[in-house]
Amino acid sequence: MTAERNMRDTAHDLGRLLLGHHGRYRDGTLQDLVTDLLRDRQGRRGWIVDTVNSSLLVRQKLAYALRLEPRRLRTKLAFPLRAAAVTAPPRPLSLLCPTRNRVDNLNTFLRSVQRTAAAPGRIEVLCYVDDDDPSLPEYRALFDRARTHYGAIGRCALHVGPPIGVAAAWNHLAEHADGDFLLMANDDQLYVDYGWDVALDQRADDLTRLHEDAVLCLYFDAAQYPEGGCDFPIVSRPWYDTLGYFVPTIFQQWEVEKWVFDLAQRLGRLYPVPGVFVEHRHYQDYKAPFDDTYQRHRMTREKSFADHALFLRTEGRRVAEVDKLAARTVRERRGGRRGTTLPEPAADTARRHYRALIDGLHADGQARAAQDCAELAVRQGLWTSALHRPAEFHRELPLRTDYDPADFWFTFPLTAQHEAIVREVRAALEGQRLRPEGGQEAGTDRVELYREGTWTASATELSVTRDILDKIPEALLFPGAAVELVLQHPPARRPASCGPSNAFLRVEFGLIVAAGSGIRVGEQPRTWPEGGCLIFDDGLERERWHEGTGPGAVLTFRVPHPDR
Repeated sequence: MTAERNMRDTAHDLGRLLLGHHGRYRDGTLQDLVTDLLRDRQGRRGWIVDTVNSSLLVRQKLAYALRLEPRRLRTKLAFPLRAAAVTAPPRPLSLLCPTRNRVDNLNTFLRSVQRTAAAPGRIEVLCYVDDDDPSLPEYRALFDRARTHYGAIGRCALHVGPPIGVAAAWNHLAEHADGDFLLMANDDQLYVDYGWDVALDQRADDLTRLHEDAVLCLYFDAAQYPEGGCDFPIVSRPWYDTLGYFVPTIFQQWEVEKWVFDLAQRLGRLYPVPGVFVEHRHYQDYKAPFDDTYQRHRMTREKSFADHALFLRTEGRRVAEVDKLAARTVRERRGGRRGTTLPEPAADTARRHYRALIDGLHADGQARAAQDCAELAVRQGLWTSALHRPAEFHRELPLRTDYDPADFWFTFPLTAQHEAIVREVRAALEGQRLRPEGGQEAGTDRVELYREGTWTASATELSVTRDILDKIPEALLFPGAAVELVLQHPPARRPASCGPSNAFLRVEFGLIVAAGSGIRVGEQPRTWPEGGCLIFDDGLERERWHEGTGPGAVLTFRVPHPDR
């Protein structure tokens, strides 16, 4: 009976892992199973991992032949056309790559960097290997012949030291890096798109013209991540010099990238490098075999939960780090690098005129002229970002592209009453009882519900909505408070514009979210969560569109900035 039960368990485990080739069967229990099997590598079930790994290698080779290599060739053929529009000078770049017991992976990674960089001579790749790594002799041999195999790359350097963990290894490599930008790298990455380095040059050049302090955090983005997701931060030299480290070392592994991206989001300096695809051959996506390195650094959920709990407890430390970065940007502005500073009364007048001019250019379809005008205002010291142009500008307030709705109490009652609000909005629309008192634009009706301290006639048709908002004093009890219902009918596209003041946050509650509708806030394209809120600095540029089918409806209002 015991032997029969063991056979059933073994068959179940093998089947469970093979089912993981389909995404719907991958979850935390699968990760726990792999961890147990790796720990029992020499036991009776050790062969299961080898069998699954063989299938993963076949999957990996097929993905490379059918998806990744054709994409590399397409981007290489298209590169001359893209390069003709590039005006940015090449910058020194440093790739920081800790690695352990994966010589073949590192070899593939280095080959991908050399084959896809348009100017690999300005790139350095720094690698850290533990001095107890069983593959250390093979690593040394790889770097001994690096000049022959990867001669186009400017420098490949091997650093050998005690086992200090991945985060500390990244920091060690950053200390020895010479690049203007420091790129987080892993031995399970594969660079795919040709000319990624030139795309980074151009993006950095464009952003440095907007932020002359060059305190920047970027990431490659070819829509490979879920909405709002990002991976492998790229930080500028001023960013690194200000903080004095590349990543925090207080975590075991899981939250180090999240820390960096959280700082960048809070500072308002997180930007994608669009259209650049870097394959992450991660075991959780079944893109790489399960090996001992994954178990050594990552494969226990208990540790990941502990890291997340520590991340939540250290918000105060992240705020302090953002303050350091913000102080650097303020020093740069006060240093006169952005031109003559006008007295505030004159600056306020100039901002109002600039804002009207830029919004008018956008409305007229002259996006390039609007951008040039906004950048000129930034160089004159009126604003700190061409995408953040409130007429009433409070320089001391931090710029963040989005806020977590869970941090605002009023989002919970709104979400709880979502269905009731939608029912009464639909009924009022069907009965044609809502009037676009707030104005009409192509494909968009704006129905004012609250203005000048009182509810409008349209609001009387929406008693549930009004009752909920009456209980949110932050939305109503300040001069100029307003509540609007924005109705979209495809095709619709509202020109880019900014709110009047960064002393307020804009709240947009998704009532009816149609496919094909969305909003760009600053640099980030977003969509409204149906029954949830988007919250962002009201001074940021935004552009709304609806290119799908069916109507859409968003409830929008402002609340005072929490840092005032």
